[in-house]
Parts: sequence; C-alpha cells; structure tokens
Amino acid sequence: MSEVAPEDLLRAASTACEAALRAGAEFADAFVERGQTTAVAVEKNAIKSCDQRQGASVSVRAFADGATGWCNASGLGQRAARHAGREAAELAQAAECDPEFVDLVRPAPYPEVEGLFDPEVARLGAREVSGWVTSNIDSARQVSGDALVTGHAHASWWEWALVNSLGVVASQRSTQASVLVQVVVRRGDDVGSYYEWDAARARSQLKPEGVGATAVTEALRSLDSRAMKTTTLPVVLGPMAAKAFLQGLCEAASAEEIQRNRSFLVGKRGERVAAECLTLVDDPLIPGGLSSSASDGDGFPHRRVALVQSGVLQTYLHSHYTATKAGERNTGHATRAGIACTNVIPTLGVKTAAQMIAEVSDGIYVALGKPQPDTASGQVSALVDAGFRIKNGQLTYPLKNTMIAGHGLEMLANVDAISSDYRAEPGRVLPTIRVQGVRVASAE
Repeated sequence: MSEVAPEDLLRAASTACEAALRAGAEFADAFVERGQTTAVAVEKNAIKSCDQRQGASVSVRAFADGATGWCNASGLGQRAARHAGREAAELAQAAECDPEFVDLVRPAPYPEVEGLFDPEVARLGAREVSGWVTSNIDSARQVSGDALVTGHAHASWWEWALVNSLGVVASQRSTQASVLVQVVVRRGDDVGSYYEWDAARARSQLKPEGVGATAVTEALRSLDSRAMKTTTLPVVLGPMAAKAFLQGLCEAASAEEIQRNRSFLVGKRGERVAAECLTLVDDPLIPGGLSSSASDGDGFPHRRVALVQSGVLQTYLHSHYTATKAGERNTGHATRAGIACTNVIPTLGVKTAAQMIAEVSDGIYVALGKPQPDTASGQVSALVDAGFRIKNGQLTYPLKNTMIAGHGLEMLANVDAISSDYRAEPGRVLPTIRVQGVRVASAE
C-alpha cells in the first residue's frame, strides 16, 4: 500500500468544496476516496480471474436554492477537484428546486471506532488471496471428489475524506477481506448445493480455512431432497435466513421510504410491529465491525440507535435531510446514495437453536434463503434455497422447490423465540429465529 497523508485527501475535498461555492453554490460537500482491491474468482474448481485494481475519485454535491447537483471525477488532483466542484454547482443551478432542503450537517465531535484498518490486509497480494480459494477447492474435494466449486475472495484497503461548506471535516482508513465458496454436488439427476463465507476487517480475524469443506458437507446433506404440500407450519430461520428477514424490517424503517410513502412501516413508529421478544439495536461503533464507522455519509457522528424495543418501533432511520424535513432527530444513517442500517444486533433469547427445533413437532428449518419482506408492500415470497422438514423435533429430509409466503408484519408478530446461540461475524450477531403460522408452499 502506498501511504497517503490524510491532509492530502482533505486538501482535495476542500478544494472541490470551495470551487463549488465560488461557482455559485449555496452549500456543498465533497467526498474523496482512494483504495485498492485484490480479487480472485473461481469457477468449476479453477481460478477464473485474478486482478488488482486501484482507484481514486472525488464526488461533489452542490446546492443552489434547494436544488442539487452532483459531479464525480477520477483522481485526486487539484484540477480534478476544482472541475468537479464547478460542474456540481452549475448542475445545481440548472436543477429543479427542492423546497424541503434546508442545509447540511454542522461540525460535531466524532466517536473513536477501533479496528477498522489492518496494515496486514492492506499489504496482501494476489498470491495469498488466491491461496484462500485454492485451499478451499482442495478442502471441498477432499470431502467429495465430485464437488464443483465456485466462489471468490478479495482483500481491500481504502481511505476517504469528507468536507462540507459548514465546517465538517471527517476522514477514515479501512480494510476488509473476505472469501465465499459455493459448492454444487451432482449425483445423477439429484443436485445439492450450499455456500459458506467469512469476512473481517483484520487478517487475524479472517478464517478462510475450512469454508469449502463446510459448504460441501452441507451440499451433501441437501441431496435426496423432497417437495412438500402447501400448508401452514412453524418456520425456523437459521442465522443467514434470519438475517435477511430482519434486513427487510430495517430497510422498511428508512425515513426516505417512509416520506415517499413506499414502506409497510408508514405510520408505525411508536407502535408494536413485532413480537415482544424482538429487540433490535443498530450499533455502528462496534470495534472491527464490518459496517462500523465514526460518521455517516453526510458527516454526521455515528451513535448507537435502538430501532425496535420489545417489539415496538422506536424510530425511523434518518439522514440529515429526512430528519430536517420531518423535524425529528437525525439518527446518522445517511450513505452517499441514500439511507442504510449498519451493524444490526438482536437481543438474544434463552433457548439454543437446537432446543427451539426440538420443540417443533411439524415444521421446516430454513438454512439458506431470503425471506425478506418487500419494502413497499411487506409481502414475503421467498424460495428455500437450503432447508429441512422438521418432524418430532428432528431435522429429517431436505427440501426442494419450497417457498415461504406471508406478510412481514404478521410474521414479525408471530416470532416466538430467538436463540441464545448465534453465528458471530465482526460487528454482527446472527441468531436463529422461530416464526409460528407461516405459509409453506410448493414452488412446482
């Protein structure tokens, strides 16, 4: 990694911001970043591609009479920064006025968030990154010689700075590495598949070994799958499926979606939207968290926010713009493109996942799938990518061509257990969730 002093990034951002003001903008902010990614892709047990990409850019957002103009430019030179600032201001002056716009974020102290940058990840090259995927091809084929492995791995570093015309100055350095392996096993007309992954900010926290073996073991378990008739049953969502389920709730809580009347949570703040056992906290300050940072995309300081407390929706997720428009407190969830949650942490229950399954006489377990409520309608219609029928408290045969359906609010209200054990990823807690009375249907 080539070292770049934060002052250089801040200088480019300041130049772009000042250029926008001189060109007629009333307010402006500039986001500059640079970084490098080493990526390796695998297809059918062989490395398909291996590349390393470096890039740098400046993005300016200018405002004139409430109208917004954007301009992006490559590189961090002073000429590129001034060009982006001027162009953004000219575009703002040509755009339609937004009477809801007031101003930008003002300066405030930022929290300290540790563990976001690891020099070892920043120094990683193609040899080590490709080794992660080739070792997982080997580990998968040691379990089953006919396994077909697809996947990818990457190691990235990046750094950014944000400056606005009201005095906000923010910057951050980050790293991240990950490996994902998907395995397919074919036995005649029978096909089993599964994927597994790992990701971390620091090399010492990444455990790429064994990902392929885990994926192929689960793929073998999904052979000899059967379809089932349409019925209503308890559904136990494993950690990955539960993550997708809760993600739908978080996305529907975006104040941007609320204000545009395209969320199933419109008018639900302060009301019960889930079972009492469900509490969700969004915490962007977790050391080393995959979605952790000191500020949001507007430069507003991050803080811990309670989204759902004992089933009651406590707040919508705001940017500075949506909070000002609604006359509410900014929750610090702006990105440069909209609004998003960070590290969502559910409060855990008292039973293990195994105990929750043991209490189900007839139901299904969803290991992989995306039962995520549609943001606008709240409807859930999702294929079970990997799952099992539960009979008398035991996982029995694997499922095929099976879907789960319902409405997000009804499913949230029918959550009756959250596990005490969980899958842990940096900044993320992924428990198992049990939902009563879910419609299960054949997709055939």
